[in-house]
Amino acid sequence: MSTPAPMSQWSDIAVARLLDDASCPSCGVDALQNRRCRNCGADLNGRIGLELWSASRDAATALRARQAVLERVPRLLAEPSGASATEPSPAATPPASAALAAPAAASPAAADPRSSATVQSVLAVAGAGLFAISAIVFTFFNPDLSDRALRSVIVGLITLLFLGGAWLLARRRLQFSAEAVGALGMLFVALDVYALSELTVSGLSPWVFTAVGTLASGSVMVALSRVVRIRTWLWISLLGLSVVPSMLGYAGGTVLSAVIGHLGTAFVALALVALVRATARRFDGRLRAEQVTLSVVQVVAVAIVLAQARLIEADSTTGYWLGICAILAAIAVLAGLASRYLARGLWSFVAGAAGVAAFTGLPFALDLGAHGAEQWYFAFIAVAGAAGLIVLGALAPTPATIERRRFTGGAFGMAVVSVLATVLVALLIGAAKVLGSFNGSDLVASVIDTGGVLAVVLGLAAGAIGFGVFAAITLHRDIAQAPLANGGAALAIWLAALSGLVVVCAPGLLPWAQIAIALGLAVATSAALVLVPGIRAASLRFRLPLILAAHVAVLLAGIISWTDVRLAAWAGIAVVTAIIALARPVPAGTRFLHVAVGYAYALVVVATALGQLGIGTIALLCLTTSIGLIGAIVATALPQVKPAAWYSILVVTSVPFVIGVIQVVFERSGWTALSTGIMFLLAMTLLVSRRPGLGIVLRAIAAGLLIPSLAVVVVCLGAQVLVGSASPVTLPVIAAIVALALPSTGVIRSALKRRGIGEPDATVARIALEVSAMLTGVIAVGLALIRVAAGLPTTFLVLIILALGAAATSFWAKRRYGWWTAAACLTGALWCVWALIGIGLLEPYLLPPSLAATTIGLLLTARGAQGVPLYTGGLLVAVVPTLVVLAVSEAGETVGAAWRGFGLVAASWVLLGLGLLLDRCVSPRAERLRTLCTPTHAVAIIAGAAGAIQGVRFGVGADVVQIAGIPLVVVCLGIGLAGAVPAAAAARAILSHAEISQPARIRGWSFGRLSARWLYAPAALYVGLATWTAIERDWFTIWLMWSLMVAYLAAMVIVAVRLRNGRTSLPPVWFIFTLAFVTAIVAWSPRDLRVEWFSLPLGLFLLFAGVAAIRGRQRDTADTQRGTLSSWPARWHGSWPLLAPGLGVMFLASILATFTDPQTWRAILVIAIALVAILVGSSRKLAAPFLLGIIVLPIENIFVFVAQIGRGIESVPWWITLAVVGAVLLIIAVTYERRAGDDNSIAARLGDLA
Repeated sequence: MSTPAPMSQWSDIAVARLLDDASCPSCGVDALQNRRCRNCGADLNGRIGLELWSASRDAATALRARQAVLERVPRLLAEPSGASATEPSPAATPPASAALAAPAAASPAAADPRSSATVQSVLAVAGAGLFAISAIVFTFFNPDLSDRALRSVIVGLITLLFLGGAWLLARRRLQFSAEAVGALGMLFVALDVYALSELTVSGLSPWVFTAVGTLASGSVMVALSRVVRIRTWLWISLLGLSVVPSMLGYAGGTVLSAVIGHLGTAFVALALVALVRATARRFDGRLRAEQVTLSVVQVVAVAIVLAQARLIEADSTTGYWLGICAILAAIAVLAGLASRYLARGLWSFVAGAAGVAAFTGLPFALDLGAHGAEQWYFAFIAVAGAAGLIVLGALAPTPATIERRRFTGGAFGMAVVSVLATVLVALLIGAAKVLGSFNGSDLVASVIDTGGVLAVVLGLAAGAIGFGVFAAITLHRDIAQAPLANGGAALAIWLAALSGLVVVCAPGLLPWAQIAIALGLAVATSAALVLVPGIRAASLRFRLPLILAAHVAVLLAGIISWTDVRLAAWAGIAVVTAIIALARPVPAGTRFLHVAVGYAYALVVVATALGQLGIGTIALLCLTTSIGLIGAIVATALPQVKPAAWYSILVVTSVPFVIGVIQVVFERSGWTALSTGIMFLLAMTLLVSRRPGLGIVLRAIAAGLLIPSLAVVVVCLGAQVLVGSASPVTLPVIAAIVALALPSTGVIRSALKRRGIGEPDATVARIALEVSAMLTGVIAVGLALIRVAAGLPTTFLVLIILALGAAATSFWAKRRYGWWTAAACLTGALWCVWALIGIGLLEPYLLPPSLAATTIGLLLTARGAQGVPLYTGGLLVAVVPTLVVLAVSEAGETVGAAWRGFGLVAASWVLLGLGLLLDRCVSPRAERLRTLCTPTHAVAIIAGAAGAIQGVRFGVGADVVQIAGIPLVVVCLGIGLAGAVPAAAAARAILSHAEISQPARIRGWSFGRLSARWLYAPAALYVGLATWTAIERDWFTIWLMWSLMVAYLAAMVIVAVRLRNGRTSLPPVWFIFTLAFVTAIVAWSPRDLRVEWFSLPLGLFLLFAGVAAIRGRQRDTADTQRGTLSSWPARWHGSWPLLAPGLGVMFLASILATFTDPQTWRAILVIAIALVAILVGSSRKLAAPFLLGIIVLPIENIFVFVAQIGRGIESVPWWITLAVVGAVLLIIAVTYERRAGDDNSIAARLGDLA
């Protein structure tokens, strides 16, 4: 049983005070600074402080141990009859109790014990809230009450009622109820202040009366809260007092007055924090929530000031920016003072940032734009930021309450912001230079003039100097901030490097001069990184800016060189040379990237030179590719080339080759045949080479390129030699190459092994050859189909050739996939014949191969071979495509158009009979055939979907049906049942067959619990799916659909009950509920029935399923597995997973309908159901009904107010309902809490809810 709340509160307060490292243990004031009290002067440094802290920790540990023992003390439930039973005599009092009597009496919390929040207190809050809402509805939404004075009197009386009620509850020591009712009373105090503001005379801002009323009421309530000790009064009053300066600021009518008011709010909140700390002893000793709230008010006020500061009024630009700087300075002072309390790190950061921001804003006061020198802001802002960083971040001392590291970080961050604009302009200059080089113009001159570029360079230099000086001073004065100082030094190097790059982009310089400067900077920087010992030994964070700057300089030089094609060819040599120099400072492991870039750029230069000679585009691309391929072949033959560099050359060479292959799709020529032929030579070289670094992956790629390369050569040569389309000739030739290559892969593998290549490489090469050959064959077939010149005859010839090659592969190379490939090719050839003679139906194309596969699988199984997959695949191919065609085919115009659906339903019955026949045989061969029962029944289930699909087609009118007066919904239900019955029977047969243990079923299919439960799901789905589309505005149809929903729900409850008693093979509850839910939506869609006709049965049946799990007993009590979605409600515990779904369904639809279709009875119904849920949850200790009911109450009220009371919801019945429900909850809550007293805390009572 729980410990009394006051004792637990006393222990918690004592432990918190003992372990408080912010308050002085001597005087109790939060004034410790560096272990020295600024209030009483106590010095806790040295050994005495450690000894005191150790004693405090020991005392806290002892108190926790005492509390643990106290929680185990038994308590009698019966109330003692006499005073002698409750008050022990002094002689009988244990010494320990006597020893504890004095401190308990001295503690305010122990002297005035008060109960914590209980479940009944939550009821009190809900009741008071409903009662308050009813009062608001009565006062403001009552059409019979329009007098403002009378309304104010009523609000005032309600205010006194709630404040007095809170006082009385506090005196009765029902603390949580007192706090809740007191908060509602403060809400009405705010309404009283609003009423006072309506009395404002003309010419005076309403904010004045509001501020005066808030100040008066807040001061009074703060004083009363100290007497009564109601924290909600204190918390709301402090919040109101803190915003009084903002109200007065808005009363001024200007943005500047509003900014000053918000600054005043921040300073007042800061002063109130000190007041709260002085008042804390009257409450819990800390008042942490109030301090946090006031700190949040300060943060919000500062944020508003920053947002409004740019809109302040001023007579001149100088005055405007001086005002901005003054505001920032005030924020810095505020942050420095606020660092004494909460969020010390945040305020320290803000102080540093605001101080540097004030420095940064000073250059704008010069109003350089009036003198036409606005570009020099880029220099002056950077100088001001650097100066602020040096003064505040490095030189100026800071108070002890400020965290130096956070303060410096804020100053550093704002200094970075001050140079950010200059950096962005520098990047813009670089981008303009790059874009201008592409179109041959000087965009830099159009963006900024030479003086602006100079200002940017000087600003970057000033920033670099400032950060460098900051880093030097910081490292000298405070080694603890070395990381930040090193970051400043690195940033200084970045800025210096960027300034050098900006010089390269200066307008007015000739292209060759810019190239020379850029390459000179790159080479000089690279040389310094390699030759200068100090730079070479520096860390990467200092070397990285220089390395990147050198690379960017070379990139700029290359881009600038392309402004003149004649210059690019000669400058390319220098660029490649500079790339070689760039590779020196970088690690050896990354130099292959420079090799790749240099080789690629060299190929580009070669292509440019060839283009200047007048060579055509295709020939230029192919010649460039050929040169690159030849270079790759040479690099392959030279072992001196490192593997990484060699790989880079191969990758670069592959790019123009891929472009050439893509170009083959659009135009074919002999030039492409040349480059592709050289690629074939490179692939052959890689396949047979034993070069170091040649891995198995690269050899496989080379092997895979052989056949495609030959195919491309054949296509290109055919286009070059033959007149007209060469597809009828080249495609059979390619098919012949594939047919010859497939049986030869074994010979190639043996040849590679004889050359000394390892077994894994040779095997992978063979596989790659086969895969590429088969892919080439597929492409050849595809081209034969899509090429008009080829057509079906060429496709037939290609397929026959590929079939012969595949058969030869299986016969000679002993590759089993060949027979499958040959069968597929022969099937395609047969389809070509059918297409040539004009057959258009799908079934003639599918049934012959599928039935053949089924027959072969049946024979293989009868002989004892593995024929089940082939048999199953044949059945699926025969059924599934036809099923898809049935689903997507267009509407039929005649009555007989539904033959395909009827045929599939008949096939489902036939397959069911075939499966039963196979299961009843008793011969040894029949034992092997019995393994085909399960796949046969599974396909029967799939074929049964035709009934559902046909029902959908009947419902939407896609097929015509003669019903002779029978309702359409009955026809659709009948055809759905025609497909669902064999599906259910097949599912039952699968389950029965799975229960039989036979050796012949080892190679058959098996079903676990999860899959077994889903076997009946298709049958359940087929019935609903066939019926849903038949919905129409007819009462018979609607009620039949409603009955189907109820049938689904009843089945759901049956499943839940069976799960309670043990396992079941029926589908999961959530699946059946989904079917019922969709059925409900379909039945509701005509809008003839209210939504409650469907939501209430859905919720109630779902609730019944959860209740069945709660009240029932599990058959297997040792089952400790966790519940899953499919096992719900079995193996789930507690009211949330079992009852919340049903309650949510009941609530949600009506709540949403309140907004879309507001009805008075509906709103009352929701409130009534919520009340029942609350009472049941409270009495039965069920968390879900209790909390969901509590949550629904405010949500429903919000929706009612949004729906506008009076439009669809009458105000009088509504406020009467709220008042009655609120009064009931209040009466029950107060009765329960008085009866419970201090027995349980909120954690204990809410923890009891299941």
